[in-house]
Amino acid sequence: MILLWLTAMIPQSKPPPCDLMTQTCSSPTSAQMTLLFFSFVLISLGAGGVRPCSLAFGADQLDRRDNPKNVRVLESFFGWYYASAAISVLIALTGIVYIQDQFGYRVGFGVPAILMLLSALVFFLASPFYLKQQASKSLLTGFVQVIIVSYKNRNLTFPLPNSTASYHHKRDSNVVAPTDKLRFLNKACIIKNPEQDIALDGSAANPWSLCTVEQVEE
Repeated sequence: MILLWLTAMIPQSKPPPCDLMTQTCSSPTSAQMTLLFFSFVLISLGAGGVRPCSLAFGADQLDRRDNPKNVRVLESFFGWYYASAAISVLIALTGIVYIQDQFGYRVGFGVPAILMLLSALVFFLASPFYLKQQASKSLLTGFVQVIIVSYKNRNLTFPLPNSTASYHHKRDSNVVAPTDKLRFLNKACIIKNPEQDIALDGSAANPWSLCTVEQVEE
């Protein structure tokens, strides 16, 4: 966002003003277009990295399994999260656009850039107070395992409908059978031989030969 702001602040980063007498405008140079699109790419990468994680990160701060009102607290958090997201979009499409229209892009880009800088500063200053969940596994590793195992089991036939005993899932899991989305991946969690595929603790004896329903759904 700061880089996008600089494209409005630095005269060399944008074409000169149009000539009102001749009604002609100069086209932007390749360097100017590269700088502009690069700022858009950085904004997209930042938004793509923050938005999927912010909801789960916020829920981790409030998730207390021993609290009898835990479900209600999380439902309230999710409701306020989406409400605040909708309000922020409304402000961006009205207030920020009004500022850009009235005061130009220097101020119009500067206001959100400063707000984002302040929000990032507050976020990092409060970092010692956050509850940080340690990752127990790599999502990328699980993804690769599902692809490889489903390819290994490509010749297997699917179990009968409503049959959950043939699918491997975690103990006490509510997800006991995969959905029909990307159905070819469901073969990764089909149990071929229970005695060989399942360990004594209920986990897969070889995670590169059998995946859980949860892995496939993720």
